[in-house]
Amino acid sequence: MAKEKAKDPTWTIQKEMMRRKDPNWVPANEVTDPEFLMEEASKIKVGDRCEVNPGGRRGEVMFVGTVESLNLGFWVGVALDEPVGLGDGTAKGKRIFECMGPKYGTFARPDRVNVGDFPDLFDEELAELDEI
Repeated sequence: MAKEKAKDPTWTIQKEMMRRKDPNWVPANEVTDPEFLMEEASKIKVGDRCEVNPGGRRGEVMFVGTVESLNLGFWVGVALDEPVGLGDGTAKGKRIFECMGPKYGTFARPDRVNVGDFPDLFDEELAELDEI
């Protein structure tokens, strides 16, 4: 660890693990390109159902673009099906998108958002109850 710290004073084991998992990984606070992940973002549309990773959190895409008060690059705002997020659709006090309330919103980088046929978890639970 001492060698790594000597080369990069901001080195941490978490950063090392992420870089080994994905050689293209860049910590959010080190992004210098305002178009970071623009190509990935172009494939995501408002209204798409999605799953946000890590955690497999499901929801609906409510925003795709850059956010002045967040780090450079593109972001996806997701209204989550369950209160498992870190926010409520605001970024540093400015409303970016609407969601059901605290912990029902999150911002994620486009490469962490999988768009597809992800049914609402609440609807799936209701369907299971109907089968009983």
